[in-house]
Amino acid sequence: MPDLSSSSPGHPHGLDPHRPEHAHGHEHAHGVLTLDERHDHEAQTYDEMARTLLAQWCDEDYLVSPDQIPFANREHVDFLTDAVQRLGPLAGRRILEVGVGGGSLAVWLALQGAEVVGIDVSSGILAVAERRAQVNGVADRVSLVHSPVESFDPAEHGLAAGGFDAIIGNNVVHHFDRDLALANLGRLLRPGAVAVFCEPVLFLPEWTRRVRNSRLVTRRFPMHTHSPDERSLGADDFATMRRWFARVEWTPYQVLCRLQNFVELTDPMWHRLESIDRMLLRRIPAARRVCRLAVVTLALPTKGA
Repeated sequence: MPDLSSSSPGHPHGLDPHRPEHAHGHEHAHGVLTLDERHDHEAQTYDEMARTLLAQWCDEDYLVSPDQIPFANREHVDFLTDAVQRLGPLAGRRILEVGVGGGSLAVWLALQGAEVVGIDVSSGILAVAERRAQVNGVADRVSLVHSPVESFDPAEHGLAAGGFDAIIGNNVVHHFDRDLALANLGRLLRPGAVAVFCEPVLFLPEWTRRVRNSRLVTRRFPMHTHSPDERSLGADDFATMRRWFARVEWTPYQVLCRLQNFVELTDPMWHRLESIDRMLLRRIPAARRVCRLAVVTLALPTKGA
């Protein structure tokens, strides 16, 4: 059975050629979408997934081991481990997960002793997360809220006042209205806290997005996205992050492993390429610009000047 650990489980790909800006519009095959319409698209996708899981899963399928981070698949192991380690000590801390999805990570964090708030635009997938928290005995330490990050206000949902000691998200920033979301994340962080996100990235020229998304290429190599609004982050997105946070750091992952975007790699081939990628990224700084994924750390919120 699939394990929905984030709002974008499974393959973290997304190469939409258009970049949503603060105007709240996003253009793709369906035309220009408002922010609310984009949220509705996401909700429809994951509500449908949730109906299937809730109908088919038994309690055993919801179990999360406290001894290992719940990786959705082999591709998540390196970068999600890095992201969780950046949160620092977990016991007794208040953590926000943005795009909580099926709740695997939120429940795991709670099993480590954290108090977790998880938000998502899909009410259906939150029902999966709620059931998972109950089965794992941490429902008292996991609060689930149906809300987009752009407008999330803990007080409006009866949650305790005060900010969060850390924020985490896995494959979610590329769905945000960047300015609205980043501004709110800054308000939600306690002084000295960090927000950590695992994201697909593409720093190559814009024409490469158009080629990847062309009908000729996608007919032979289908996209691995879960919704039409997914896309990889580029240089402009990082520039936006730097407007809202004085500290923006990112660690690259996977170079040759980008082949997974086009063909399904066997486990031995995947691990071989991943090992080569680690060496490339360690020894050749320029390789950062062609990486497939990044762990992004945001701290020291500004006023977005």
